[in-house]
Amino acid sequence: MASTSARVAARTRARDAQRKVLAARAERDKANMDSLTEFFTAAEEIEAARRRQAGALAAIRQREGTLTAAAALAGLTLGEARTLLAVLTAPDPAPDDDAAATSSTDCLPRTADASDSSESAV
Repeated sequence: MASTSARVAARTRARDAQRKVLAARAERDKANMDSLTEFFTAAEEIEAARRRQAGALAAIRQREGTLTAAAALAGLTLGEARTLLAVLTAPDPAPDDDAAATSSTDCLPRTADASDSSESAV
């Protein structure tokens, strides 16, 4: 009889321990979901800000006539300016489509500015 009650008590302790483990996991999962929501919201805000920056740079480029001049006014290198302008021509990646998110810039149309043939429009 004592061994039966010991087994019952051991099972009860094991169930209680498992409940604590599951409760801790649920608490961590909820905290992680909150953090991930904040993370992805910030990522969307950053992407929106980059699109606004790219639009402003494109407007400066149109007024100044060259990407070099626009980059100089914005305090960017020519490579940074090209990368930023690529944001305007890049398709919006699908949430689950890794191929669209890592698309190559080689397929982007390129044209030369009249005053600087080494610059390419993106």
